[in-house]
Formats: sequence, structure tokens, C-alpha cells
Amino acid sequence: MAIKRALTALALVSSFLVSPVLAEEQAKCGQANYYPSEYTCYDDKTLCPIQFSLPTKPCGGGCYSPEQYSCEDGTIKDLPEATSPFTLTFSGVRKTFRNLNLKACGRYLAVGANARECHACTAAGGTNCGSYQNSTVLLPDGKMASDVPSHQFWYVNPTDGILRYTEALAGNSSVWNATIPGKEFAAQNVKVYENGLFTWTREDATTHWWMACLVTLPGGAVGTGRSWRIYAPTYVNMERGDCELGRIVAKAVERKAGAYKYP
Repeated sequence: MAIKRALTALALVSSFLVSPVLAEEQAKCGQANYYPSEYTCYDDKTLCPIQFSLPTKPCGGGCYSPEQYSCEDGTIKDLPEATSPFTLTFSGVRKTFRNLNLKACGRYLAVGANARECHACTAAGGTNCGSYQNSTVLLPDGKMASDVPSHQFWYVNPTDGILRYTEALAGNSSVWNATIPGKEFAAQNVKVYENGLFTWTREDATTHWWMACLVTLPGGAVGTGRSWRIYAPTYVNMERGDCELGRIVAKAVERKAGAYKYP
């Protein structure tokens, strides 16, 4: 059964990734021909594949993803885990899904032209609202980069795999309850590299990709006002036909790049 599920998953991933380039001319890298949309040529001799529109680089006779590894004296090494606040960008195969900022609004994280980035602040209590840059910023410990007393947390929803964040409650009330199993769950199964990949671990493997799945905003007709919410690639989610696969990359930023509150 496990083998069948694994093979099904691989087949689904392959079907997602097939994106033929029409009428693309081949280029030369030394004596080899290649498609520039699929490979990068280094020093006219080394070809490294492009994965989810992100180029890989040569190192010690192989290729590596600079969003997950570094190359030191010809040896590929893991990047350190994130310690800085970070923003996130989504990079898919298609051009319209490349380098899209993840935006927080309504307790979801989404990408696309119609994805909203919501923030709020009140000057009560001496808060300097002008000191915030109001970008969507996450912290490595599972918190959002917000300053509301109750704190806000990001997490992968255990029921549907969607990447979400908690609401800001009044006062110091805790938002964690029976539906979210403890704040340690916020970063559970997620590993973030400093200026690198934002990854999620399924029960059988670590996945270096996520899914941006189509939603229609409230009040919008089908096909209008669309954005794409971020989901972990669970087996159930991989059955969907309205999603784009891509990698999510973290970029270190200052703490004040965040907001006072994410509604």
C-alpha cells in the first residue's frame, strides 16, 4: 500500500512539473546542446538543472541548490537553519508564478495579483505605528513578526495542510486551543534555512516544494478576484487539479519589517 501511494505521488508530481516549452531554441554548452529554460551553462562546460525556476550551481563535479546548500572548497554543505526574521517568496515553473511574495490576510498566506496583505495598528499605549514596514514577516520560533500582546503564530493546519496564522486576541489571551495542538506545532514538520528553503516534512519524506492552490475571494465571480493559498503537499492535496507546485524561499529581514498586527 505504501509503495502504491509513493508511486502515485511521484506520478502526480511528474504531471504537475511537465511544462513543455514551445519553439524554444537549443543553446550550446561546450559540445552539448541544452534548453535554456531547463539548464544553466557554467564556464561553457558544466550544465546544471533549473528546478522550479531556480537555477542550481556547480560544485565538486555535481550541482547544488543554493537555497539549501553552500559550496565550500568543492564540498556541498547544508545551509544553517534560520535565526533571523524572514519574508517568503514562491517560485513555480510557470513565469506567472515566479518570485511571488507570500502575503498574510484573514489568517491565510497567499500569492498572486489579488492576494491581499493586511495589517493594522493602534497608537493607543504609545505604539509608534510609523515604525513598522508592514510586510508579511515570520519568525523562526513559529511566531509572526507582530507586536500584539497575545502574539500571533504561523502553522501548517493539521486537518488540511494549509499554511495559516493565528488571530490576534484582545489582551494577553492565548489563541492556542484544542484545534491547534500547542504552539510547538507552529514550526512542527517545517524547517527553514537562513536565506534559503522553507521546507515541510511529510510522514515519509521531506518535501522541498509547496502548492499554491486557487481560491476565489469572497464576493468574486468564478475566475475573477483570484489568489492562490499555500498548502503543504499532503497526499490528499496532491489530488487537486487547481494548484501550482513551487518552492518557497526565506529571505532574512529586520524585525520591524513586520507589522503591529496581522488581521
